[in-house]
Amino acid sequence: MAVLERLTRQEIEVAARRSRRRYLIANSAWMAFVYAVLLAIALATFLPYLWMVMNSFKTQANFYKDPFSLLPQKWAIESYEGAVGFGMMGVFVRNSFFYASVVLIVQLLVNSLAAYAFARIEFRGRDAVFLMVLATMMLPGAVTLIPTYVLVYALGMINTFLGVVVPSFAGAFGIFLLRQFFLNIPKELEDAALIDGAGFFRVYWQIIVPLAKPAMITLGVFIVLSEWQSFIWPLVILQSLEKYPITVGLALLRDRNQEQWPQILAGSVVGTTPLVLVFLLSQKFIIGGITLSGLKG
Repeated sequence: MAVLERLTRQEIEVAARRSRRRYLIANSAWMAFVYAVLLAIALATFLPYLWMVMNSFKTQANFYKDPFSLLPQKWAIESYEGAVGFGMMGVFVRNSFFYASVVLIVQLLVNSLAAYAFARIEFRGRDAVFLMVLATMMLPGAVTLIPTYVLVYALGMINTFLGVVVPSFAGAFGIFLLRQFFLNIPKELEDAALIDGAGFFRVYWQIIVPLAKPAMITLGVFIVLSEWQSFIWPLVILQSLEKYPITVGLALLRDRNQEQWPQILAGSVVGTTPLVLVFLLSQKFIIGGITLSGLKG
């Protein structure tokens, strides 16, 4: 009887080891498949940008001879010289940087104040007002384009820097993102500060804002990306070439140099490089900010 029990235990252990080995093999195969798919998607996403960068260093003759190759036969920077000089890329990039910086500072301040009010301050109709703010996220930009233009025109801000940036001084998505993050901050910290005599603004500025650094950086990246890529509104509101952002400038460069593709690609590289740098420098904060804000899936 003891021999049978010993054999049974050995068979169970062997079966368990085999089952565990099969599970590990199957799990490894599945993970290898998943990583292969993700790698293929990453390469497919990165390839157009790589093609743009490489072809921007080609000469005009080299580009038309073999436009689909990645490596130039002769590396040249004449396309960048033409884009920065004739295309006014420096002016357009400076304008985009100015617009994005102003909107970033103001919108972070306005959105964080509104989010703090919706998250911490009790007042009548708070939830109803917050739902109204969220409802504006469902309106496409084309719907609000004409009313916004009429309002800006009435304020006398056509063809001005203020006309470009003022309509972007607040955003429903930013208010929602920061509110979700503020709700996760322990309320005991705020209660302790209020007991010590601190006001709501002091609690917001000295406690909430420092603790909300990941969410603020995440929202800041979204704001910069959105403002940097804005095209329709600056095209509608501006009339002077020297006030155009990089998006409108690239469109003008393409229209004026329809056959100078290396120069157009060089301008595109100049216009997209700041966005790539912003994302690379802040990607860890983006992941942390979205996760801690309750937006994870």
